[in-house]
Amino acid sequence: MKKSLAFKRLVLFGASVLGLGAVNVLSVAAQDDSSESSSEVVSSESSDEEVVAFLATEGSDLQLAVVAAIEAFQAELPDVEIVELDIELQKDGSFEIQLDGQDADTEYELKFDSEKNEVVSREEDQLDDDDVKKPLDFEQLLSIDEITEIALAEAGFGEVTDWNLEFDRRYERFEWELEIYDADTKEEAELTIEGLTGEVLDAELDD
Repeated sequence: MKKSLAFKRLVLFGASVLGLGAVNVLSVAAQDDSSESSSEVVSSESSDEEVVAFLATEGSDLQLAVVAAIEAFQAELPDVEIVELDIELQKDGSFEIQLDGQDADTEYELKFDSEKNEVVSREEDQLDDDDVKKPLDFEQLLSIDEITEIALAEAGFGEVTDWNLEFDRRYERFEWELEIYDADTKEEAELTIEGLTGEVLDAELDD
């Protein structure tokens, strides 16, 4: 009888150990699932907070035209840094994009037609020391869509017709100069916006 009772106790103890083992396995599995879920949430949140890149291939027709122009410039002049960007809205809704570049001793000017999706002209000239400019930092600059949105929100009317971006050596910052026009009211505005932060530095409204 005592032997039988001891055997039963041993069986119960073994079952208890197995039960605890199962609980531990389930607990670890639950923690793994929780960790994966947390990682997915963090990843999703990080993705949502990403700033639109200057060279993003999604966005407005203007954004896509600018990216195409930069790619065309780099394909034609792979060793030349782009130092200035000038864009003019055409009557047909397309864009004429001028890109200025520099290397050690030469400055270049390329014009890109967004309607034709190609470079339509190229000029070269000797680079003077006084004309050396800082290259545009596409990895840090806000996209042209973001800059345009900021400008229109500040003006409160019209559409942007001209964009210019270059580094201002006097203030040591990248600056956008934008012109806005309303065809119905004839209102005009000129704005200066900091290229990295989107801060409106100056706004001149002409009723």
